[in-house]
Amino acid sequence: DFRTDGLNMLSVLKLRDDGKVGVGIESPTTTLDVEGTVSYKETTLSSNSDDFDVSDATVVKIDTSGGTILLGGFSGGVAGQVIHLAKTASSNSIRIENNESTGTQKIFTSSGSDKTISGYGGLSMYCDGTSWYTLDS
Repeated sequence: DFRTDGLNMLSVLKLRDDGKVGVGIESPTTTLDVEGTVSYKETTLSSNSDDFDVSDATVVKIDTSGGTILLGGFSGGVAGQVIHLAKTASSNSIRIENNESTGTQKIFTSSGSDKTISGYGGLSMYCDGTSWYTLDS
């Protein structure tokens, strides 16, 4: 028993011989199969950045209440990582700078030019280990 709360860890987490892992599920059908709610690490950006650290983050809340935020790049991203940018203030905007030269991990937008997000909302991005790509349409 790995837990101190009286529950058996293996009744919550199922490890199968075929490499599939189930959390809260008896018979996982994918590499990781979760029954229930999943929570993601989030971080907050509230000032301009060409090198914002997104290590282990899935959600980047962007607070524009103090002014427009310029985002030119990230650091700490790994291949296969997906992040969601979420603008959490109705005032001002976010300007995502396409191919900004000073960032450790550059951002490339689908349009090939800077992208502005006004109002609430956001977009998702994918990292290939070197650069980030917007997944908007």
